[in-house]
Amino acid sequence: MLPSSYQTVLRKHLSEQHYLTLELLILLIQAHRQVQLSMLASVFPQPIKYESRIRNLQRFLLLPQLCVKVLWFPLIKYWLRQAQTGHRLNRCQRRYLQKKHLHYGHWLIAMDRTAWKGRNLLMVTVVWGTHALPLYWQLLPQVGSSSLSTQKRLLQIALKLIKPYPVLVLGDREFHSPKLADWLKRQGVAFALRQKKDLHFQQRPDEEYQMLKAQGFQPGASTFYVGVNCNKGDGLGPFNLAVYWKRKYRQKGPKEPWYILTSLPTLKQALAVYRCRWGIEEMFRDFKSGGYHLEGSKLASNQLSKLMIVVAIAYTSALLQGRQIKRMGIQKYVVRPEIPSSHQRRHSAFYVGQQLPIWLQLQQLCQETLDELLRINRRWINFYKQGQRAIELAMSTF
Repeated sequence: MLPSSYQTVLRKHLSEQHYLTLELLILLIQAHRQVQLSMLASVFPQPIKYESRIRNLQRFLLLPQLCVKVLWFPLIKYWLRQAQTGHRLNRCQRRYLQKKHLHYGHWLIAMDRTAWKGRNLLMVTVVWGTHALPLYWQLLPQVGSSSLSTQKRLLQIALKLIKPYPVLVLGDREFHSPKLADWLKRQGVAFALRQKKDLHFQQRPDEEYQMLKAQGFQPGASTFYVGVNCNKGDGLGPFNLAVYWKRKYRQKGPKEPWYILTSLPTLKQALAVYRCRWGIEEMFRDFKSGGYHLEGSKLASNQLSKLMIVVAIAYTSALLQGRQIKRMGIQKYVVRPEIPSSHQRRHSAFYVGQQLPIWLQLQQLCQETLDELLRINRRWINFYKQGQRAIELAMSTF
């Protein structure tokens, strides 16, 4: 049960057999929160032997049509076009999307890396509310940090996807190189890249280069340097440099400040957009132990790259449908309701969207039993009608 926009793209490039296999695979991933091939084969509802189901899924993950450029990029362009132009949306919906996804007139692109059991995945994402949606990714052949050339290559592909919309790139301390900032500046792309404390910078041409950690910043301090040069040997710049150290509360707080090299003109803007980088951490959590347990997969690199497309389709469909369900106000039928007195959400939009197809499937399978219960207990009829209306609204998200 995929949204109609997904069905249009997938049916265009996959045969009917392969499309149905993909739909079943996504439904099982959502229901069991696992991407381990042996577990998926054990529950795959195909009337053949277990070994045959394993081989069937392995052959599916080697399909040449299961390609990022063929299946994934058209979906990304559809989201961006709908959010940017408001196609088929009313005025309130357009304002909501722009408020959620555009920050100071920019689309935010967050880049980060995650590793598990010798696997090293570098990913470029677009910040989407409190989460992030994957744009492009690559399994690195080595452990540890990525190289500057690899970062540029992935960003070039991602920037072509979002062109001609204005973009701002976010990166943590792994992407601290002023050389990356200089390359983005020459591409006409805004940026906010966190730096390490050993960065050397120069405030004016007649001054010596200084190291950030030697400036004596204290908790609660914030500073904004305008027009600094970086890297003593290269003299890259000019950039702006934001420094912010959150104040300690009850003797607890970060051990060091944020050093953010940016093209933005103010400290407030630099801090606001950099905080949005947390969306990619939420996405990695949902991919791994908080959702699909990607670290349990033992596939070879070529099959794992194909599986990432399936995971990305499952994740984004769950996230977007979950947000629609929350906007409709019917999430209380799908998951445990929020506590009114609490300021923290109980369930994310991803979790709501992940539970939605399971709830609807059970409704359809148990319809006769539910009707019999209603016949016995007629006092539930009004609540039952409200629930039926919620089911109709939920079905409209597909």
